[in-house]
Amino acid sequence: DGQNIVFDLFCDIYSLSIKKTIKEMRVLFLQHTLGYGGAAKSLLLTQRAISPFVDVFTVIPKIKSKQQKAIAAEFKNSCETIEIDIPIVYSYSERTINNDDFIERIKHIPEDLINYINDKKINILHVNSTLFSHILEPVKKHTKCKIVVHLREMLPYGKTHPVDNYIIERYSNYADAIISISDNELRFFDKKQNVYVIPNPHDFSQTDALLAIAKGKAAPIVIGMCANFTRIKGHLVFLDAAKIIENSSLGDNENVDFRIIGYPKPSYNLKRLVAKLIRYGYQSEFDLKVKKTKINNLKITPFSFDIYKDFASIDVYVRPDLSGHPWGRDVIEAMALKKPVIATGTSEYF
Repeated sequence: DGQNIVFDLFCDIYSLSIKKTIKEMRVLFLQHTLGYGGAAKSLLLTQRAISPFVDVFTVIPKIKSKQQKAIAAEFKNSCETIEIDIPIVYSYSERTINNDDFIERIKHIPEDLINYINDKKINILHVNSTLFSHILEPVKKHTKCKIVVHLREMLPYGKTHPVDNYIIERYSNYADAIISISDNELRFFDKKQNVYVIPNPHDFSQTDALLAIAKGKAAPIVIGMCANFTRIKGHLVFLDAAKIIENSSLGDNENVDFRIIGYPKPSYNLKRLVAKLIRYGYQSEFDLKVKKTKINNLKITPFSFDIYKDFASIDVYVRPDLSGHPWGRDVIEAMALKKPVIATGTSEYF
């Protein structure tokens, strides 16, 4: 059923009036990173849904680790997966590109991508994020393909900010259709006919088997969160809330545990480690706060691609996102596992 829903939406967006094998249509997906999260997971599920009907191709960044290689191997429904590095222009809740890099990167002409589109006779380029606004104009100029943009990041500033305004202007002018995962990503875009809100898809077969796992009567209630390890995701707020609960009468009974899923695994690449220490002190700040708050029943689980078993152990799921966005793959996964969800933010759509 999930695959049929995705294909129905695909037909709607691309104006396909009949369900049949359309092997003369070729769709190229441009993916910005290789990691666990809404973008990569949704891309894999979408490709699986439409691959019986169209030819699917994928462009990913050049593989630099065993972990990325393992993720790339998951693109089994793609006729071909190739590696092309394209500089990104980004502005989202975590951070925004600096002005010098911005000015330099918007000059980039994606010749390898353009040549590949023309060589493979691609009909539709599906850009799977807000990070490639600068390549839409040259792709339009030098190819015949349609462009669909999937907005996956919330722009923090809007048209008053030069980077945000550039992204809005480029996508508005050069995308044939715009998809977002909720109304929040669309807040600075005009709601025209070519704009669609489509939640991230989910494969229930991956979570249904975990619903039958029963807990003993004496087992503690587990309150948990799962997110990429950046400040905007609200880990520090979660620690404050956990301490309040631990100090309450509920905590005195020692029947509440707390769990944070997604702590970074150690990096053994010296260059990446130094860059991480210089740019982001968030992990150190988190570690210090954990020591200071001294939450007795706190379990911190490292980042993992096989997430559902850990997820299933949570009784109450919390999304303490500081961006005001209460919706994402984590919420969908928690709901699929029949967990009550507490999320910060607002959404008119959901």
